Amino acid sequence: MRVVIVGGGKVGGYLAEQLLANGHAVTVMEADPALAESLAESLPALVLHGDGTSIDVLAAADPAGADWLVAVTGRDEENLVACELGTTLGARRVLARVNDPRNLPTFEALGIAVVAVTDLIGEVIERELDRIRIERIGLFGGGRISLIEIEIAAGVPERRVVDLDLPPRTLLVTVLSGGRAEVPGAGTVISPGDRVLAVTHVDAEPAVRAALSPSEEGR
Repeated sequence: MRVVIVGGGKVGGYLAEQLLANGHAVTVMEADPALAESLAESLPALVLHGDGTSIDVLAAADPAGADWLVAVTGRDEENLVACELGTTLGARRVLARVNDPRNLPTFEALGIAVVAVTDLIGEVIERELDRIRIERIGLFGGGRISLIEIEIAAGVPERRVVDLDLPPRTLLVTVLSGGRAEVPGAGTVISPGDRVLAVTHVDAEPAVRAALSPSEEGR
């Protein structure tokens, strides 16, 4: 997976290290020349000196070839503009760091997924990688709510929905079994090979996966 990070400060640098350690290709854009030079010397990533809010400069990072464009500068307005430009330039997904919660409505109105915790940014991106175990279909509510699809692993015993230890405020939407789709009720049986669509909070995704397909944990 390839990720373009706009902003190479503490958040952007940490995120780049995290992604590189997991084997992803990373491009970092940083407006401060000294910081850009430092990042280029310390990271095995492509580091570009430039302002990510300039469409011509951002185009040099090739957002159209990226799976994610993540804007994590310390200024919400810059993150907003970078995400909008990234979408215009063809980035598949955009994600923004929000520093001031009062700015959340603006991002939400423009349909830009947001997170406010550095670790969560990495988790959101990481979870997109294993599309066999868990597939995020969409993010809603400013990036806080997700629609996910989970395949039940082989060897997991059949269980009724009512017996699942799902986290609070999680809703099972559909069960796909043997080519047939069913809106599940409390008595619906979940079996290995089934694919389950669920709506939950982003930070509850691991708990949903553990409840539905526990043998997948730790792989």
